[in-house]
Amino acid sequence: MSYSTDLADQQWAVIEPLLPKAKEGGRPRTTNIRRVCDAIFYLVKTGCHWRLLPSDFPPWRTVYEYFKNWRAAGVWRKIQNTLVKKVRRREHKKSYPTIAIIDSQSVKTGKMVSEDKGYDGGKHVKGRKRHLAVDILGLPIGVHVTSANTHDKVGGKTVLLRAKKFMRGRKLKKIYADGGYGGEPFRQFVRKSLGAMVWISKGIHQKVKRFVPVKKRWVVERTNAWFGDYRRLDKDQERLVKNSEAMIRVAAISMMLKKLFPAPVW
Repeated sequence: MSYSTDLADQQWAVIEPLLPKAKEGGRPRTTNIRRVCDAIFYLVKTGCHWRLLPSDFPPWRTVYEYFKNWRAAGVWRKIQNTLVKKVRRREHKKSYPTIAIIDSQSVKTGKMVSEDKGYDGGKHVKGRKRHLAVDILGLPIGVHVTSANTHDKVGGKTVLLRAKKFMRGRKLKKIYADGGYGGEPFRQFVRKSLGAMVWISKGIHQKVKRFVPVKKRWVVERTNAWFGDYRRLDKDQERLVKNSEAMIRVAAISMMLKKLFPAPVW
């Protein structure tokens, strides 16, 4: 059986070379790796439990082991970073951005989550906080997940350092953020660590009763909205925050593959 989340041939051709090859020696690999990827994309999109993956995929334990091992080996990060550059080039931009936009989003956690969660007093959410750095197209270049009571500036520093790794020696020039990242200490950190300037967006007058997009910064909010289409991300269902980050990366990979190879309109 095929699903709308299954990889098209063009999409598979992009990520297959980025996956680890089977180990030499021992028994030959019998698992269909493409179907493993299909199962992971299906799970992230539909939000189902690992144990409830349809039976026409490889066994759920096998799928989970590949997901976990690829996370530990940095495979998901490698694929994500590669696709960011591919999408940027398709949009006639340089492979590496000069502008990053950062923001955080607090989300509730599932019943099985007992670690790394807290209460965000500002958003009134008990759970975890996703810190995100994106380029001007809204493509994630840095991901960090913490307990919800972590201050934006603390998570923002880590996510910017991860964005710096993506840049591989190139420099970001401007960082756009909201008032939660204001203050001279954060500006100094960004200048010393990234050599960039911080631009804090001004607040919107309280009398405005409609949505008003804030210049540049609305891009990261749109990315969070895109992630809302992936039901595994509705809540943080992962026991480990490193799995939470990997799920965000998988959703970003799925999103970018669709940008590169849109589904045909019938």
